[in-house]
Amino acid sequence: MDTSKRILPEHEEEFPKLFPSGYGKASEEDEFYNCFAFAADEKNTEVWWTPVHLGNGFHWPEGLDRKTDIDTFVKLYKIEGGFEPCENNSIALEDGIEKVALYVDDQNDVSHAARQLEDGSWASKLGDWEDIEHSKLEELSSDINKPAYGKVVKILCRPRPQKQT
Repeated sequence: MDTSKRILPEHEEEFPKLFPSGYGKASEEDEFYNCFAFAADEKNTEVWWTPVHLGNGFHWPEGLDRKTDIDTFVKLYKIEGGFEPCENNSIALEDGIEKVALYVDDQNDVSHAARQLEDGSWASKLGDWEDIEHSKLEELSSDINKPAYGKVVKILCRPRPQKQT
């Protein structure tokens, strides 16, 4: 993780726990995809997954409730990526297993998703801002002064896809 690259200062201010722990910017801002698409697959960079909006550039599986609760998002990741809830909700790195962490805000609406990388760090797309790599999930959690993304409540797992050669 290249911690010499930082997101814009005004973006960093929204996540007070991020800078002290070290993180690296992995992309420039991009409004065409969000954390939910990116967490399922790093190649999902052309659509915004949302139950709220319809139309070009937005995606939501047909037949899936248009809700923002945790159960709906567990179904989303099962449909779109074959993810299942992890045993014991563990964030520990497991050989051959890819994980997605789902955050909820203080209203219990799903607010963010992060994907675990092969080295155990996490990749996140910050809304329509930058992609980052960060070492801990808590770095994007709520702070007393900033809402950030809330808290992690569910960890999903699937076999790690094989890299194309």
